[in-house]
Amino acid sequence: MKRDERFSDSEDALTAVIEFLTAFVLFLIILTAFFSLAGLQLGSNHPKSDQLDDYALQGLQKLTGNSGWYVPIDEWGDRDIANGTADWHHYNATELLDGSVQPGIAGNFGKLDEKRLDAISNITQDHFIRGLGLPDWSSINLTIRIVESEDLSRVGLLMFQDGANRDAAANSAVAHRLMIINEETVEIIFEVHDAGRTPANLVITEIMAEPTIGLPEWVEVENRDGFAANLTGWGMGRSSGGGIHTLIGNGALAGGDILLCSGKPSLQGNQGAEIILDLGQSGILGRGAVNGLNMFSDTLSLTWTYPGTAQTHAHMEVSWNDDWEIESGVSLQWVGGNPSNSTNWIRSNGGTPGAN
Repeated sequence: MKRDERFSDSEDALTAVIEFLTAFVLFLIILTAFFSLAGLQLGSNHPKSDQLDDYALQGLQKLTGNSGWYVPIDEWGDRDIANGTADWHHYNATELLDGSVQPGIAGNFGKLDEKRLDAISNITQDHFIRGLGLPDWSSINLTIRIVESEDLSRVGLLMFQDGANRDAAANSAVAHRLMIINEETVEIIFEVHDAGRTPANLVITEIMAEPTIGLPEWVEVENRDGFAANLTGWGMGRSSGGGIHTLIGNGALAGGDILLCSGKPSLQGNQGAEIILDLGQSGILGRGAVNGLNMFSDTLSLTWTYPGTAQTHAHMEVSWNDDWEIESGVSLQWVGGNPSNSTNWIRSNGGTPGAN
């Protein structure tokens, strides 16, 4: 019997289709194996990296997606929800430190609220992290800069920048967002790391070691960070008179603000310091006829104690001797560099206590 050629052609076509599908499946298997091998060689997404990606995105959304809130803590240590408010930006650094705050910088119509942006400097980094719901082991870095403006000289201007260094982290993640403020476009860059946090950048900026007779000695301390500094654990000491040291106390110093330490606050001139601290009772600084600092030879130390430990280190030390020729009624203003080198200080008649 003669075989039907049409049937033979159909059978050959079916065989060709089966062979093609088999080859295609084999190709997919090889491709999958290749990508799996590449993943092993190049490193697939680390679970910690994926987790940080989520934290960065969620944290940026909370920061830029609402206006935030503040809840004070009552005398029993409980959250006073009834007196909670969205006007968290009206409170100072110490008040925010003593309550619960979620930072939020969104204004009307999705624009950035300038007053809330400025108020970020009143929040410590610890409270900022906690308020955004990030884990206690994390650290962050926040950069807000102008990227578009009719005034070209403002492009690249930093409106806020502070936080941990990415180089110190094993894993990190970053999220970006553009927002409008005053007809300018700003870029918000939010990083989340698994790096440890460093102490605030507090520095001694001006010293009055020999005031006019009857007036107190004073020392100016500036917070050069963008975030507020929790003053718990910070202290000040001097080497003269056998050495003496005291803790500064509680509260918080906003980013860019001045803490003025005085031998007698009631007689202390102030040109803008947010906080005036009495260091006369502790004996660190003198008042009236009572001397604290020795104008001829002394060492003034700004110290910080690691939380939960007794480990204290000198964050900044200023040592002087009679070669400095310190004069009565003349302050020393630090201009940077080694603070124990007299050439890094300039003289100011009467001084500028509390002025930035």
